[in-house]
Amino acid sequence: RQFIARTRGPYIKVSKEVRQQLTERRRTKRLDEDQEIQAVLNYMNSKATDLACKFKQPHHHYLERFTLGSVVHHRKRNKTSAWHAFMHFQGIRTNANKDMHERSNIADFVKETTEYHQLTTEQKTKLILDFDEVKKGARDRPPNITARSRATECAHSFQYVKEEFEALKQRVGVEAIVVMVRGVSNFSMAPKAFFTSSAAEQFVRLYLRKDVAQLATDFESTILANGLILNSATNHRERVTNAKAAIRTGLRLSLCEVTNNPSASMEFTKYEKLVSTYFVKLVGWNHPQWANPSDLKGGIESLENVVEAIRLRHCRFVVIDQEEVKERARHIKNGETLTPELEPPVPLEPPPSNTVAPPTRAHTPPHATTADISPLSYPVPDNSQPD
Repeated sequence: RQFIARTRGPYIKVSKEVRQQLTERRRTKRLDEDQEIQAVLNYMNSKATDLACKFKQPHHHYLERFTLGSVVHHRKRNKTSAWHAFMHFQGIRTNANKDMHERSNIADFVKETTEYHQLTTEQKTKLILDFDEVKKGARDRPPNITARSRATECAHSFQYVKEEFEALKQRVGVEAIVVMVRGVSNFSMAPKAFFTSSAAEQFVRLYLRKDVAQLATDFESTILANGLILNSATNHRERVTNAKAAIRTGLRLSLCEVTNNPSASMEFTKYEKLVSTYFVKLVGWNHPQWANPSDLKGGIESLENVVEAIRLRHCRFVVIDQEEVKERARHIKNGETLTPELEPPVPLEPPPSNTVAPPTRAHTPPHATTADISPLSYPVPDNSQPD
């Protein structure tokens, strides 16, 4: 094949008006093309929705088939081969009553072709009909749904849901919160949560006053209990566990609220780092020990007293001013270990209504609202039960 060099034609100078007309013509043509393509896409999306409702299949299943086009639509319907049917029944007949390690594989069968070539046309036709019945029975058999296949299907479907919401957010600007948990207990799956933005996640933390993991876990427990919310512990160990969990969650939510940072984290054993990082302090801590909630001692009553103080917002984080920041920085520089015991405790009893409470140095952050200072709703076990 010979390649002929292309030569550029003579340059024709056109006026500004003609260039504008050509530009407008190209723009119009491009818009018409885009409209036609969008009409086809809308039609395909509508048909995919109709097929999904009719045949109970996922919406994306038909969109993928439409995208593949003629590769799937015009695929060949291969007839059953007499050789394949012979190999199938030969394998069943040869491996019958044999242990797993003694069975032959397909590579051994294909070496022996003498018996196949001795078959008559009627025998081959009979093999094909029998093999078609076997394949039809396999297609009609319900799928083998196992615990692993359920978890895999849930993971794949949840990923598709996330992609759909992300695409919908880009197209029309919506926000969504999706939480998926098990509805039955015969398979294992971790609760899944998805937020289309950090603002949606912050809504759960600040306004619903729930950690995301705790929200999903409580949701799953409620569903598995057929809608019954189990707040009360049945024994002393459960009361201790619930109280320590409530302390951990309540203090972290208080820190996220006062710093307006939903990702704020705290280490109970490094209180001085908490003070120097977020410029806050903990007031109203009424337990004789300061440690990780898992290591707190003193009995169930002292733990539930802390939970009650957190619920009533007597024990909470507050912002410190610049003088306190400098003072605590000096203590930290001198190698001192700061603990909430050094802070003046807030009285647990509210002041009488006919008296005026003295002003305090701790100030409410400028972003606090009426919803921000409402009491936290933490599950507190009934103190009337015996320890």
